Amino acid sequence: LPALQAYQLSLAAPPPPAGSFDPVAAARGQLLFAGKAQCASCHSGATFTDANARLHPPQDSMAEPETPSYAGRSATRQYRTAPLRGLWQHAPYFHDGSAATLEAVGQRYSDKRGLGLTAQEIADLAQYLKSL
Repeated sequence: LPALQAYQLSLAAPPPPAGSFDPVAAARGQLLFAGKAQCASCHSGATFTDANARLHPPQDSMAEPETPSYAGRSATRQYRTAPLRGLWQHAPYFHDGSAATLEAVGQRYSDKRGLGLTAQEIADLAQYLKSL
């Protein structure tokens, strides 16, 4: 399985369509991603994932608690951090599809982690994610 994961992470994601995000807002969002929003603590490196280094307990998931637990059905009973390249083409978000937009993703993270992100910060973060 490690070879399969390495192969999957080596695949290049398609670039976002021209004009599909605001580059000025995305630049602000990139600063938030690495700072206040704390995204880079798990979505790290060139592949935007720490999946090769660690797994996360169910309480780290933005979709938990859920019944049945997605992590509970896995061999490790934990979550891996999804890579973010090409994220613009994968709505809805989270493994259970419970977030229809990237703004909804940002709001859920802000709420569950007590980040205090403003609506403008969430919008900027969403523009950055669309740029990946």
